[in-house]
Amino acid sequence: MKPVARLLSIPARWLAPLLLAAFALTTTGVNLVIQWREVDQQVSENETRRLRERLGVEQSRLSAESSNTNALLVRRLVGGLGLYSGMQHAYLIDGNGTVMASLLRTDIGLPFADVQSMHPELADVRSLFVDPMAGSSLQVERPAGSSLLFGRALLESGRELLAVVDLSQPIATRFAGMRTQVLRETMVLLVLVGLLALLLHWVWFRRAEQLARALTSMGEGRLEARTGLQGRDELALIGNAADRMAERLQASHAQLQHMTDLVDRSPLVVIEWYNVIGCPIHYVSPSIAQWGYAPEPLLQGRMTYDDLIHPDDVGQVNAEIDEYLEHGPDHYRQEYRLRCADGRWIWIDDRSTLGRNAEGKVTTISGVLLDITVQKEAQIAQREQAEFQRLFYELPLIGMAISSPQSTHWLQVNDHLCEILGYPREDLLKLTWSDMTPQPDLDQNLELLQHMKEGHTDSYQMQKRFVRRDGSFVHAEIHVRAVRNADGSLKHLFSIIQDVTDRLQTSQALSDQKSLLEQAEAMAGLGSWLYDSKTEHIWWSRQMYHNIGRAEVLGPPAHLEAYLDCIHPEDRERVARFMRSLSDSRVRLHAEFRRHPDLGVERWFRGSLECRPHADGTGHHYSGTLLDITQIKQAQTNLERINAKLEQRVAERTEQLSAANRELEAFSYTVSHDLKAPLRGIDGYSQLLQEEHGDRLDDEGRQFIQRIRRGVHQMGTLISDLLDYSRMERRTMEQRAVELQPVLDLVLETHAADIAAARTSLAVQVEPMTLQLDREGLAVALRNLVGNAIKFSKSQPQPQVEIGARREAGRCLLWVRDNGVGFDMKYHDRIFGIFQRLQRAEDYAGTGVGLALVAKAVQRMGGRVWAESSPGEGATFYLEFPS
Repeated sequence: MKPVARLLSIPARWLAPLLLAAFALTTTGVNLVIQWREVDQQVSENETRRLRERLGVEQSRLSAESSNTNALLVRRLVGGLGLYSGMQHAYLIDGNGTVMASLLRTDIGLPFADVQSMHPELADVRSLFVDPMAGSSLQVERPAGSSLLFGRALLESGRELLAVVDLSQPIATRFAGMRTQVLRETMVLLVLVGLLALLLHWVWFRRAEQLARALTSMGEGRLEARTGLQGRDELALIGNAADRMAERLQASHAQLQHMTDLVDRSPLVVIEWYNVIGCPIHYVSPSIAQWGYAPEPLLQGRMTYDDLIHPDDVGQVNAEIDEYLEHGPDHYRQEYRLRCADGRWIWIDDRSTLGRNAEGKVTTISGVLLDITVQKEAQIAQREQAEFQRLFYELPLIGMAISSPQSTHWLQVNDHLCEILGYPREDLLKLTWSDMTPQPDLDQNLELLQHMKEGHTDSYQMQKRFVRRDGSFVHAEIHVRAVRNADGSLKHLFSIIQDVTDRLQTSQALSDQKSLLEQAEAMAGLGSWLYDSKTEHIWWSRQMYHNIGRAEVLGPPAHLEAYLDCIHPEDRERVARFMRSLSDSRVRLHAEFRRHPDLGVERWFRGSLECRPHADGTGHHYSGTLLDITQIKQAQTNLERINAKLEQRVAERTEQLSAANRELEAFSYTVSHDLKAPLRGIDGYSQLLQEEHGDRLDDEGRQFIQRIRRGVHQMGTLISDLLDYSRMERRTMEQRAVELQPVLDLVLETHAADIAAARTSLAVQVEPMTLQLDREGLAVALRNLVGNAIKFSKSQPQPQVEIGARREAGRCLLWVRDNGVGFDMKYHDRIFGIFQRLQRAEDYAGTGVGLALVAKAVQRMGGRVWAESSPGEGATFYLEFPS
């Protein structure tokens, strides 16, 4: 399509002549081809007729001379054909295929087959005259695509006359005349095309260019431009329609400009964003100057609209816009605060419209902004007044007040607060709450107020005292909330004040609770104590005295040394370190110790200690408990005695197991030495018998010797495998970090000869990993699995073995896969048993110990082994270890 697009991009003033010229040349070319075919056909028909006539004459003359034995005369007659225009070859051939006469003397007497080999153009002449002549002794043929004309005439006595005529010269002569004529016609066509192009340029293209210039001017915004075309042709109709469109657009533009001027002079601010990343601003009306801003910083991206929105409002505004963009509606309204250039905050009524494309995707966001600060402040004031009235009149049981943050004067109070402070309303409104607050409560209150003025908080809560009218103190709990102006400055303080006298009753309840706690401590044997390093005050619970064995009338020990005198001498130093080990930070410690023997029978206690610094940093508050754990200690002593007996039994059993292992090692050595020695003797003597006396034995005897040696070798292998299995059972597994790749490389190097001999295709897909297991155990498992895979796949046309490893779901998975004989999964558990085989030993060598050795090694390393297979489809063995 690109060549077509480039062709269509050429101006019509050039494209039309080019297309006309191309059409003329194409027409001339087609005409030339047609005439060429007609000339070729006419020349072929004329020459065929002439050759047929010539052959007829020569056929009569040669037939008349058939009885004449004068060969020279016959040759002259055939040679006379050379005078024929275009004659290239002429042959008189007898019944035996020998050339009797020819235009060339060298061809006479030769077999016609040899002549064909010397002249390639005669190679297919026989194939032209395969069909016998039907009712005629003359035949003329022209091969397709050839410039040669072949003729044959049959004579008496089985002879035939062959003639070959070249048509190149007559065809070339005719084509030269035809080419001159076509050239003249082509020149005439091109001249006519040029004249037509000039006519189109003057009549059509100049007017089209005039129309294009006018439309371009209109497209560039010069709506006063007109085409000025007259007439009733297509260009004139298009020009008239364009002029009418320009007139309508010019009127619409004037109306739009008028509306824009109205918007710019109004208090409305119009702003439009593109809905792309960053939401760049596309248009801002000049009326934004009323807020102290120029449109250029916003349009150029040096300032974003979010920078102007109040920080407390920008999150909610953007969240609502995202919701409208996703779910609609396309027309919505928002109210938020906006910062002017002079720093003041105003309230904005934002009425926005979403513009969508044909696919329904939002492309633009248009907003009409209006300053509603006056209305909003009136609404806020109205709501605050309504809230104040509701609080004052609907909640009469709570003391409430409005005060000035600067002078601390009461501005408004409710009846209940007057009751709490003991003043009539008129007298209380003349006072300040700071005058009614004693020290140090006043300093704390003023500090919290200062934090609120600095904008750190919008509310605070504290307990304080007020001086009543009669001079007494009333304890109150106050909650103060800030009421701020639009610029964030404090306007009022709204306070909720509650009398906490009822908490005295709560204190009494706590006293009752203390009695119950003492009863619970006595039942649990749990004593508690408190110590304040600032006041040096010490408090002990009643159960604390009972646990230590100290008379309650003596009071708690006055200092730490006196307390340590109550501890068992053997535990005194440890308890002293325990009591002095607390740091400045909050921490909880525990220790177990006994009381002094002079204070009663032996009792065990568990002490707990906790330290908390004072809020003012002038000291620490210590607290602790003392729990009687004598029964637990006695049970622990009995348990330790039982554990000691169990440890003794375990040691005895361990010694017995070690002795059994030593006996097993001795047995293994006996098997290795005493069993293999006779086998080596049998193998040696059978080899000597085979080598030195084999010629005296018949075939059956030599076969017996081979079976003996094969059995000895299999028995030796079986003993070695049993020893390996026994060693794996009793060897110590060294769990350490093992890199998988080096172990696998060593295993593959061990089987390199078997892999090469079986021409096995090996694929290794192993992730780099380090395992915590026994290196030798892993090598044994991989060596047996790889060996089995090579052995059971070598019978395949293309043996394949795949080795892989990866980590997944907190485990390390290794596998060895082959395309060998496979097995039925119902024998899955059987294959990992010792001496278990699923194939005959004659087909696949082995002892049935390899997979049992793999299972034992993996089991001892804390892993798992299993297999998946189908008969004839290979097998996959998996090893799984914890990650």
